[in-house]
Amino acid sequence: MRTTLTKSAQALVQANASTQVYSSGITAVALPASSPACQIAVSIKAGAANETASTLGAATFTRYTVGLSNFRNTATLQQRMVNLMGGEFETFGNRERTVVSISAGPKAIEELTTDVLVPSINQPLFLKYEMFHPWSQAKAAGSCPVDNAFHQASFTGGLSNNNGFTGGYGSENPAMLEERDEILENLARNFHHSHYGTEDMVVVGSGVSESFLQKVVTQLQYNTFFNKAGVASKFHAGQVRIARPGATVAVVGINATGTDSAVAGVVAAGLGGKVVSYTGNQVIQFSAHSPAELSAKLGSLASFDVASALTNASLAQAIQLGSGDKAAVAAVATGQVSNVSGVISDEVSAFAAEAAASAKSLVVFGDVHAFPQNSEI
Repeated sequence: MRTTLTKSAQALVQANASTQVYSSGITAVALPASSPACQIAVSIKAGAANETASTLGAATFTRYTVGLSNFRNTATLQQRMVNLMGGEFETFGNRERTVVSISAGPKAIEELTTDVLVPSINQPLFLKYEMFHPWSQAKAAGSCPVDNAFHQASFTGGLSNNNGFTGGYGSENPAMLEERDEILENLARNFHHSHYGTEDMVVVGSGVSESFLQKVVTQLQYNTFFNKAGVASKFHAGQVRIARPGATVAVVGINATGTDSAVAGVVAAGLGGKVVSYTGNQVIQFSAHSPAELSAKLGSLASFDVASALTNASLAQAIQLGSGDKAAVAAVATGQVSNVSGVISDEVSAFAAEAAASAKSLVVFGDVHAFPQNSEI
């Protein structure tokens, strides 16, 4: 992930971003601000890919417990601090990473980072009586069925896990809620202690000084948690078909693992798709709404229009990084940015030709008989 994050920072060099890697395993990325608001985001290698058969949903549920009472503050006090100082505390992530973020004005960002963000990561308490709200929030958040089906079709191992929380821990009988909350307390504590360590942790700052970013890294280095690896993942050319009323769509995955992320990004842009990137795995994802459209997109790989694809990739990157400070921070924190400015056309053409002949994953929603089998595309 450090390589991905380094490339993410390089993509922002024109905006005077800087990257620093520390011996503790933490990478710090300083981004300039395009607005008066400031933001600190901590990206932790703790996602659904780290779940096992007995802890499904733990990553999502634990993410919703971040910010509750810790050894420094109660949850109520932290919430009041954030609200009264005009800040915003939030968590988000993908299958590989959990991101904990605080946004505020320049006069409040340092205090809120030190008193709210860092203790929430380093010193959580996991009190039983506070588990109800994260339980209800995590269940209400749901998950994307297309995203879940695509990962099931495209990966083996932890990356094939669903990204969401559906309950299943203890009884939901009103008379048994205390027992359920005890189970959830242990679930969140164990997942946090096992996966919220500093290995490959990334701290992204926007509108803050590099010296303060270094102070945040120093505080996070006192973290005593682990980074236990999940089940190893790799690309799998599988398929999932889900019948449902309405429009029919096919989502295709092409293995791009081992290919330069910028080259993969240009090919993805030429197909009207994107690169789904994780440590050691990256897959091009694109969609088609008819067999003819699918055939046309796959056929274009044989005589790939590099110039148009590069223009589309550059525009997509500019939109992503120019959509505001929060969008740029989120993209860098999850490693979804690559620098396409130095891409070599011959490498793009060669990979496009290779992708045309490679095995592909396939997800079909709607009329499950409308598209050919993945072995036929």
